[in-house]
Amino acid sequence: MFSSKAVQNAIKEFNILVVKADHTNGDPIVKKDLERANRKSLPTNLIYPADPTKPAIMLPEYLTPEIVVKAIKQAASK
Repeated sequence: MFSSKAVQNAIKEFNILVVKADHTNGDPIVKKDLERANRKSLPTNLIYPADPTKPAIMLPEYLTPEIVVKAIKQAASK
């Protein structure tokens, strides 16, 4: 997914920090984010807007470059 040129360009354009979380060992930070998203399992794909008053955007499990770029632009909009 992140090898897509469109996604790479959007990540660069909007200065996105990409974080990959692993819940194998029950990391409490990952657990907290899963609870906040009302999810119990992975994969869970979330985009957090820079504005902390805006909610996270939950992406579907099956991703396309178009879905990711659209969500990035949505998160960046004012």
